[in-house]
Amino acid sequence: MDSTPMPEPLRRAIPHLVSESVQNCQEVLRYTEPDQAHTWKRMTLYRATDAADTIDMMALLIAAYCEHTNMDPPRCRSASRVERSRSVLTAHEEDRAHVAGLMGKALSYEVMRAPTNRMRHHRGQAAG
Repeated sequence: MDSTPMPEPLRRAIPHLVSESVQNCQEVLRYTEPDQAHTWKRMTLYRATDAADTIDMMALLIAAYCEHTNMDPPRCRSASRVERSRSVLTAHEEDRAHVAGLMGKALSYEVMRAPTNRMRHHRGQAAG
C-alpha cells in the first residue's frame, strides 16, 4: 500500500470541488420548495447535472494525477470502481493539462493550442 500523502495542489483543489458539488446539491434541495413550482424541473436538472459534472471532474483529476505518477492501470481500475462512458482510467488531455497546471509543469505547444487545455492548465495553476 502506498503511504505517500496527497500532494498539496490536490489537497487544495479537492475541497474546492467537493464544496462546489455540495452547493449544487443544496440548490437542488432549494428547488424542491413549493414556491419554486415554476422552475423546479429545469433548475433541479441543471444543478444535479452540475453536481455530477463536478464530482466527475474530481474523479478524473485524481485519475490524471495517478496516471501522471505512473500508477499501475489495473490498480487504478480497481480503485475507481466506476463504469462510465468516459473512463476514469483514461484521463483525457484536458485532465492531464489540469494536473500539469496543479503540479507547476509546462505543457507542449501542441497541447496548449487547444483552448480547453489552456483553460484547464490555467485553472490548475490558479488552484496550485
